[in-house]
Amino acid sequence: MFNRYSRTRRASLHAICAAIAGTALSVCSQSALAADTYPDHAVNIVVGFAPGGTNDILARLISAKLQEHLKQSFVVENKPGASSAIGTGYVAKAKPDGYTLLVSSSGGLTVNPIMMKSISYDPVKDLEPIALLGSFPLIVTVPSALPVKNLKELEQYGKNHKDGQLDHGVASSSFQLVAETLSEASGIKFNHISYRGSGPVVTALLGQEIQVGVLDSAAIAPQVKAGKLRALAVTTGKRSAAFPDIPTVAENGYPGYDVTIWTALMAPKGTPEPVLAKLRSAVTDILKDKELIQKLHSLGMDPGDADSAALGQRIVQDIARWDKVATSAHLKPE
Repeated sequence: MFNRYSRTRRASLHAICAAIAGTALSVCSQSALAADTYPDHAVNIVVGFAPGGTNDILARLISAKLQEHLKQSFVVENKPGASSAIGTGYVAKAKPDGYTLLVSSSGGLTVNPIMMKSISYDPVKDLEPIALLGSFPLIVTVPSALPVKNLKELEQYGKNHKDGQLDHGVASSSFQLVAETLSEASGIKFNHISYRGSGPVVTALLGQEIQVGVLDSAAIAPQVKAGKLRALAVTTGKRSAAFPDIPTVAENGYPGYDVTIWTALMAPKGTPEPVLAKLRSAVTDILKDKELIQKLHSLGMDPGDADSAALGQRIVQDIARWDKVATSAHLKPE
């Protein structure tokens, strides 16, 4: 009886294994077929911000290049709101077939999980890294009338200012956290004042309503060139190719400081690997395109790469970093 049972059980296991193998083979075949034919219709690239910003401009540049490489339409769709959480959540829940992608700021992936009480996505569990599209520094900026030429002078000026603090214009929670890392590194103390984006912060700087802004380069470049604002430092560890004349925070006397803002191309988790590989291959070529590199530099960005594993690690590491900064600064999610 035992032998009959064993033979029956073995036969059942063989049948189950054969079925599993057949299913796996079918899935692999379908994935390979998907890669062969992908994309066979238009691909949506979602941006979690309104048109006209750095991420939107970059998404449109990348979309145009993807269309050239893959011979299919790539259409940018803006879904602004909640510091890009609406658009990011939309892509995280989309069908994982390669036809809905996300161009995301680093803040949407690594700051929102720290600074927002409830979001509809987990950037690690719900999204798949494709490529780092570009990175850029924030720029520590002051009104040209402020009597400081570098960060050491700004630190001393702050100590002599009311309550030992400088009024800092906050354009986003990401920028506020970067300002806090600067505070930790330099001893410069900030009184954070929230504004609805970089534009209003620039206006406040021009009106000398505030003393400092830690801002994206696209927002301040025209006013710096016009001599109305002064750029004291870039937050990256090395000088930006787009702004070679602006020294780093480290060069201002605070060694080891390095904070980079970046933008990435992401897909919903579960997107077939052959489709992801095809996208990564295309983006690898695109990020070497001289015309694109020039356009990135005009935005104050340096080109990224399609090392998705490194990007995945960076997301995890940045979440941990910003969590530590927020905790140290006693900033609570809202």
